[in-house]
Amino acid sequence: MQWADSLADRSARRWLRGIAGRLDSGWQALAGDPSVWRAFGRHLAAVDDAVRCEQDMVPRQEPVSRLVLLAGHAHDVWTEAAEVDWQPPADSGDWTDREWTGLRLLACLRLAADEPRGPKLPAAAEFARSRPAGTGEQVNNRREYFR
Repeated sequence: MQWADSLADRSARRWLRGIAGRLDSGWQALAGDPSVWRAFGRHLAAVDDAVRCEQDMVPRQEPVSRLVLLAGHAHDVWTEAAEVDWQPPADSGDWTDREWTGLRLLACLRLAADEPRGPKLPAAAEFARSRPAGTGEQVNNRREYFR
């Protein structure tokens, strides 16, 4: 890895960590509500597809890491949401399966945490690496998120 790649990954990781703290109530909502968890699974698959398509179809003189692409996707979502004054729900009870922006950002964070040199998930999110009890779904295999 060249120094510019390392710097780009560091910047991506730092930005993702910055938004992660503002989404803690979302991790709590995922742990407690199977309908929110299912919607989260759809966002995981959609973000994974979007980043894979960008990686495969957007020509670049220099390749970028998947971590940088995930941070770029999250940044685009955050920027558009900020333009309409969106704020993450403050309480876990305010999260629903229709919370598109927050769930999309959580999905970006979850996928970024799997990348080499990716950000660590907060303690409240560690459960998101495996199947929560009672949902019947899994998230540890990217191609098999939610059938």
